[in-house]
Amino acid sequence: MVRRNTESSESSDEEQRYSSSSEEWSESSEDGNEVVEVVEVNGFQILDSQVSQVKAIFEKHPDIASDFSIKNQQLKNAYMGVLLDLIMTLCQSSPKDLTMDNLEKADRTVLDLTKAGLKLQWLREKLDEAFLKKEKKRAIDVRIRELEEQVKKRKLNLSDLESDLKKQKAKALAAETPFDFRDVV
Repeated sequence: MVRRNTESSESSDEEQRYSSSSEEWSESSEDGNEVVEVVEVNGFQILDSQVSQVKAIFEKHPDIASDFSIKNQQLKNAYMGVLLDLIMTLCQSSPKDLTMDNLEKADRTVLDLTKAGLKLQWLREKLDEAFLKKEKKRAIDVRIRELEEQVKKRKLNLSDLESDLKKQKAKALAAETPFDFRDVV
């Protein structure tokens, strides 16, 4: 179920009207401030720009809010906003940009949202996957540094060996050089 509501960014001196034919609320400000459209999706009032994301969440996880017991609409909306922010953070950040601190904060946030009654096992699994990727990347980076160090040492050893080889070849060439008449006389 989707309902539309338009809210002004300024709450004073507002008029509220409800149009039953379009299931839309509109609030207008007498001072002409910017008007923001708010849409209701499954009991959550969200910004119009977030409708497709919230609908997608409810389509893929229809029982997400089945145990959600919060009745205060502002608090309920805040929880949805936090969930959307968390999802967008995981989606928009590359694994190298996500720090362990970010992931730990996300983990605590999922725990808080779960305690409030949201069913987020699917998000927990993605977060665990992000932790594993981060740890795997860290281990790979350590191994790369070790290999680079070994390559550097071996290049130095090879350089030393090549230098010794050139010296030995020069000595061998000197040992094979026949005597000159002047050397003998």
